[in-house]
Order: sequence, then C-alpha cells, then structure tokens
Amino acid sequence: MHPDPNTLLLLGLLKGQRQHGYQLNDFIERNLARFTTLKKASAYAALDRLEKSGLIEAHSEQAGNRPTRKVYALTPQGEQQFLALLRAHLARPEPVAFYGDLGLMFLNQLPRDEALGLLTERAQAVDEQIASLERVPTHDGALGAGLFGVDLAVSRQLALLRADRNWLGVTLGTLGGQQATLMG
Repeated sequence: MHPDPNTLLLLGLLKGQRQHGYQLNDFIERNLARFTTLKKASAYAALDRLEKSGLIEAHSEQAGNRPTRKVYALTPQGEQQFLALLRAHLARPEPVAFYGDLGLMFLNQLPRDEALGLLTERAQAVDEQIASLERVPTHDGALGAGLFGVDLAVSRQLALLRADRNWLGVTLGTLGGQQATLMG
C-alpha cells in the first residue's frame, strides 16, 4: 500500500469530526499550507474518489438560507484505511525529492556572481520560513507539552529548514571562497 498523503490528510481531518468541503479546504489553507500542496480542486476530486470507494460518506445538509452542501464523514472502512495509511506513513521515510535541487544541477550555467546572488536570495527566503515557523505556538497534547502531533510536524519542518540553511551557508562560503581565490 502506498501511503498517499492526500488521502491520509483528508481521512485524518474527518476522523475527528464530520465536515463539509469548504471547512476542510479552509482549514487546510489556513493551517496546513506548509505541510501539503493539496489545492481545493484536488481536495474535492479526492473527496469524491474517497466517497466512491466507500471510505467516506456524504449527505446533503442545509443550514438556514445557505445553499445545500455536502457534509463528509468517515466510514468504518475509512477509519481502518486511515489507520493503515497512518502506520505506513509513519514507519517509512518519504522519498526525498526537492524540486529546488533541479536548479542546483545547472547552477554552473549562470555567471558565478548571479549564482551567488540567487543562492543568497534563497538563503534569505529560508530564514524567513524558519522565523515564521518559530512563531507557531506549541500545544499540550496527550504525549506532553510540545509533543502534540502538530508540534512534531513543525519541529521536523524547522529541523529540515535549518539543515538546508546550514548547507546553503557552507555552499555560499565555498562558492564565494572559490571566487576570492580566482580573483586573488
């Protein structure tokens, strides 16, 4: 079984409570944008697929003067699938494929000064991402302070970003030192 992250995400969000598509998408956009690339159209397509496969069920609901909307809930089969995906996802590392690495492969095609400038810009963007994640509050969970699932995901993102920033610093130093050596 391939641990599909979008299925895991949607089933996990529905495990806690029934929700309509707008609620799910709004929560993902506001709170989980750092952890998923799932967009609204893909989420609705995935919800339809999950409903057809019997992992979730939907029923129409109307509140007041609002238009009718589908409310989704996890089925027992969906809960089993969620737990299986969760176990598979936690037990196996995901493949590491950063699209930014493609640009690094061809860095030598640019003039050295431009390459250094672009990598410096990248380092600044990573610094901003780190600063943003450092402002995320920690939670008290069943495992203790700072060990709530969200906290673990944020701390992992911070560790990866800090490692990337360290690598960028070393790379910029090496490339800058090579330039100084060539000029001196």
